[in-house]
Amino acid sequence: MLSEYPGLAKNFNVGNTAIVFASGDRASRGLKERGELEFWPASAKGDHNFPSPSPGKNVLEVYSDHLKNNPSALKEAVYGDLMHGMSSDPYWNKLRSEFMKSFTPEELERQREGKTWWDDVNGSKDRFGPTYDAYIRGWIANEGDGIRGQRESGNTMYSPKQIRILEKMRNYLKTGKANQ
Repeated sequence: MLSEYPGLAKNFNVGNTAIVFASGDRASRGLKERGELEFWPASAKGDHNFPSPSPGKNVLEVYSDHLKNNPSALKEAVYGDLMHGMSSDPYWNKLRSEFMKSFTPEELERQREGKTWWDDVNGSKDRFGPTYDAYIRGWIANEGDGIRGQRESGNTMYSPKQIRILEKMRNYLKTGKANQ
């Protein structure tokens, strides 16, 4: 997958990143407390009740049987979750910072109410609350069908400026080249 996304490959490789499949109680707890998978940055240790599966290494820990048994869904989920670990990339961080400073008035109101784009698309409360990365992934990885949500919200979910930033981010992941 990293060969398909040179921008990700600048930050992740087989030496510093692994995918692990949790089993038993850890898989059950992870699925309940963290979702289908969790990105653990190399710096994360977790806590004594739920330690990182491999401290010192970026780890994508898979809890969901659905992802374990569906390579296509797993690839999409890994692609989306690796974006969490892009914080060490200066160009990505620059774009992410621009994005975070450019929410529409409608989205700022949703955030004050504790909602995200996920609510608009799926009609339910996102159990994790609003996160900038959810907005970013919602467009780039199309999780929760953020593009459909943009249409259904009357183009208020993302501003034109945000869409330009998100497209730069998507292009960077695909090419590994900064597009000023």
